[in-house]
Amino acid sequence: MSLDGCLIKKTVFRQRHQQDHPYAITMNKTIKTALPWMLLLLGLVTMFYPRFTGKPLFPVFNYDNPATKDVNELMTYPFWQVPFVYLWSYVTRAWGPLILAFVLGGVIAAFVPHAQMKKYMSSKSFSSYVIAGVLAPFLTVCSCAMIPIFGGILISGAGIGPAITFLLMAPAANVMALIFTGSIISVKIMLFRLVFSLIGAMIIGYLISLTNWGREQEAKYAAAQAVTVEEQRLSFSDRSWKAMKEAWILTKLVLPYLGAGVFVISFVERYLPTELVIAYLTGTLGVVLGAVIGVPTYTPTLVEVFLVKALIMKGMAPAAALAFLIGAPMASIPSMLGVSRIIGWKCVINYAVLAVLVAMSAGLAYQWFIGTL
Repeated sequence: MSLDGCLIKKTVFRQRHQQDHPYAITMNKTIKTALPWMLLLLGLVTMFYPRFTGKPLFPVFNYDNPATKDVNELMTYPFWQVPFVYLWSYVTRAWGPLILAFVLGGVIAAFVPHAQMKKYMSSKSFSSYVIAGVLAPFLTVCSCAMIPIFGGILISGAGIGPAITFLLMAPAANVMALIFTGSIISVKIMLFRLVFSLIGAMIIGYLISLTNWGREQEAKYAAAQAVTVEEQRLSFSDRSWKAMKEAWILTKLVLPYLGAGVFVISFVERYLPTELVIAYLTGTLGVVLGAVIGVPTYTPTLVEVFLVKALIMKGMAPAAALAFLIGAPMASIPSMLGVSRIIGWKCVINYAVLAVLVAMSAGLAYQWFIGTL
């Protein structure tokens, strides 16, 4: 039989199959429509269930023994096992928030009208930076989980300046992180963290939007949006499935680099002596180091609060603690690796340097005007 004959027979069979099984077609469409929303719900449940019950919804792997706080448990593992142990510990904690983040990024890209995003999140409007800075704290996500959401915002038509403000503000000063900071460390530290994160994120976003490479990235995403005018006619079901496709694109783009970043950080966690860090985290030098060591010291959201509390108990200055609390969420190595896949290394290096400077400024201001907890 010829190739044309085979194709005709397959087409006839498919048409008859669809006529005989309309229920299967309806089910397939229903599953595609419901899938992103079910995944969003799953991500939300895995995030908030532990905060209400005090225990995780699913088992979590702990390589660190709470009974031996002064011992780095990673040191007990062979060299080659360290990254796998650290990565598995991260995955068992972060898989839910990461699913939420990637799918939410896809939903934003598929559902938010480009015209509205351009109107309210333009790099040329000061109010756009305020909107981004005020809305971002309501997302309780770490810097790595913010990456796909950041990508979704850019794809939807936001200017690169407000998008970067959103990217930096959410992990640095989200509502839950602020509440934990105020209750576990100090209300003064919490207020400084909020004010300097907000002002710093807005300034950094604005400065990046003025650079040539920032404009290049904004123009690149604007050109991609111009091709998708027909999306305005998509149904809710079609947009839901498109959200999954966008989420998958973001996952393939970001996840390998995020994994590589966590892989590298595992060795930093293992071999960086805590005693050495604590010995230098006082005074002006402590503020500088507090801002800088946050770059290689990645922690999931809220974990940085407990880490800093432990360091304060061992002698870390409050000003250095504040610098760490701002610098670490804004410019961690895993997040920079992931973001570089979206906006390139020039933008990433520049915003990271500016973020460290903001963290230093916050720490120095706290040291000069407040000093104590």
